[in-house]
Amino acid sequence: MEIEYAATSRRPFFLALIVILASAGCGRNKMDKWEARRPKTYTVQGRVLLDGKPEADVVVSFESKVHNLTAVGITDASGRFLLKTFKQGDGAVAGDHAVALAKRIQVAPPPNAAPDTPRSEVLVSPKRYADTATSGLTATVVEKGANEITLEMAK
Repeated sequence: MEIEYAATSRRPFFLALIVILASAGCGRNKMDKWEARRPKTYTVQGRVLLDGKPEADVVVSFESKVHNLTAVGITDASGRFLLKTFKQGDGAVAGDHAVALAKRIQVAPPPNAAPDTPRSEVLVSPKRYADTATSGLTATVVEKGANEITLEMAK
């Protein structure tokens, strides 16, 4: 009798496990409940130049003037970037954007600092470009056509 009970008590567990695993695989290609409410984004890529030369490791920020959204990207060794708003490479919302460019490096604490002293970040790009209010840079993202944008900084 105990063997029969043990076998029947496992049956609901295995059925529940099968249902959970099957339903987990079914939803992979569907949008999540938040994704359906997001504004549409458009691929945005480009280059950042400092005094006419490509600049690596610059954080590029596009702040939408209509939506409360910011798209970001980081330049590679050739100064190229690809923006992300919600997921890698999805771009930015259409419309006008204020743009900020900032390159920072981490600096180790001095040798005589306490052992738990964290590294600090130092802005190494021209300060005015690090804030959308002072950069003077803008960009327009379009729904149709290429969003290939070149952004230039000067020392």
